[in-house]
Amino acid sequence: MTVASIPRSAGRVAPLVRPATPPAAIVRTRSIVNPIVRAAFYLFVLSIPFEMPTRTTLPIEIPTLVGVIFLLATLIQPSEAYRRIPGALLWFVAYMWMFGLSTFVNRGDHHELIAIQFLSHLELLFILWAGANILRDRKVMRGALLALAFAVTIRAGMQILGIATTATPLWTGGVRMTVFGQNPNLSAIIMSAGLVTLLNLRPRLLAWPLAAMIGFAIVQTGSRGGLACAAVGMLALLWQGRTAWVRVRSVLVGLAALGLLAFGAWQSDMFRTRLTAASEGSLAGRERIYPATIEMISERPLLGWGPTENQYEIARRMGEDKKEHRDAHNIVLELLSATGVLGAIPFLIGLGLCVVAAWRARRGSFHMLPFALLVTVLTGTISGTWIASKILWLAFAIVVASGEVVRQVEQRRCAA
Repeated sequence: MTVASIPRSAGRVAPLVRPATPPAAIVRTRSIVNPIVRAAFYLFVLSIPFEMPTRTTLPIEIPTLVGVIFLLATLIQPSEAYRRIPGALLWFVAYMWMFGLSTFVNRGDHHELIAIQFLSHLELLFILWAGANILRDRKVMRGALLALAFAVTIRAGMQILGIATTATPLWTGGVRMTVFGQNPNLSAIIMSAGLVTLLNLRPRLLAWPLAAMIGFAIVQTGSRGGLACAAVGMLALLWQGRTAWVRVRSVLVGLAALGLLAFGAWQSDMFRTRLTAASEGSLAGRERIYPATIEMISERPLLGWGPTENQYEIARRMGEDKKEHRDAHNIVLELLSATGVLGAIPFLIGLGLCVVAAWRARRGSFHMLPFALLVTVLTGTISGTWIASKILWLAFAIVVASGEVVRQVEQRRCAA
């Protein structure tokens, strides 16, 4: 489904916040991106909240498959999709070289899993490249943001209505809810990104009830990290506004949304017991994972233990009986334990460039939304890796495109 297929009654949710005088560089009567390329990209964005880990028929994740379809569609208009190479992309490519070098040096036993991880990263690099170019078109950017908000709304509605839901009992009491057997933490991050996007839509009377529904679905997942993602994203939006009155209004709206989210979380017995357990030092195994990972990094600091192989080593050091491998549950620890300092540095530089682009983008058409979207997803990587998650790389593409548009507009103004 594309944005164009949204019913007319729902279509009035757009547009996103606009500046009083949009920069000339992004004002067009029609999009210059081919309709098929746009549709394929919207379909990719729509697929992100609908991963199906428990599938039995397809050998590949749905968002991964749709991502391949989008990349094939870009061949229709390669001059538009690949016309510029973002600086951040070059650093991520350097990280991939270190990925390969670490794999060669460590010579692990799980070649098939490493190959899958490598191909997944490679696809994401091309999605970032193409996405950062076509998203410079204002119409494509608006369509992608609407697609994300729409998809997350449907995903949250399915969970609340009990459609294809999965319930996981907790030792602390209660159950964590998701759909299609998805990871509750990743689901919460994706829905938090959709929540932040939705809060920028008009009219507010329609956006707020939908945002409340998404917030309730986030609480149902029982993800403490997901709740932090939503809170950080909404806090970032508090800086939005070009006039004093608009800033005050944004602060009031943001604080109200935060208050409702916190109230909803505290009303949930399941969530309240998880927060209490966290305050007592129970972090779902992270209190054992982090020391083991740090010890591994100290032993092999330059090139780490190798991608994928590091996760098996973490489980071995923990004495894990139920799982053969354990994730590092932190993107920095994952980078250092998998590819060492030589792999972590280029990736973190690329990530830093994305943050700079996001901050620059606040002076553009979408104000604080790109920055809020990025920090929302990055907050999730503090307690989970998600280095190959589609929502992370979509956020990268959005901020790189938004920041580049603002940079070019400012260059033209200085030249004039």
